[in-house]
Amino acid sequence: MDSKIPQNLREKQELQRQQTVNRILRAVEDLQAQGCRLSIKNMMDYTGLSRSTFAKPHVREVLSRYGFAFGSEVATESPEQVKKRKQSEKLREKDERIQRLTEENLSLKHECELLRGRLFLLMQRQQNL
Repeated sequence: MDSKIPQNLREKQELQRQQTVNRILRAVEDLQAQGCRLSIKNMMDYTGLSRSTFAKPHVREVLSRYGFAFGSEVATESPEQVKKRKQSEKLREKDERIQRLTEENLSLKHECELLRGRLFLLMQRQQNL
């Protein structure tokens, strides 16, 4: 049946397949680097491709290498991916805590300056009495 398809059309189709696969691979790498959950919905949003594209055999083959479970939209993560995700969550939590403590520290320093000023004024009044 492929013999009836012109060579130019076959080449164009293969080029399009490869471009789609490249977009999906780039999306998988970027989403993983950002710590996002790999799901068809996230992939659709990131790549702009339709849901039906993710049902095509050449796309399913690529995604299956990254642990996608077809039949549900849930992606299974390898132990290494789970470890990286947990580490990035811990890092994010620690960064948030550092930010919160830094802000609290600045607030307390400001309060301390104000109290020192009040203490200085009270000590001067005491000396003048």
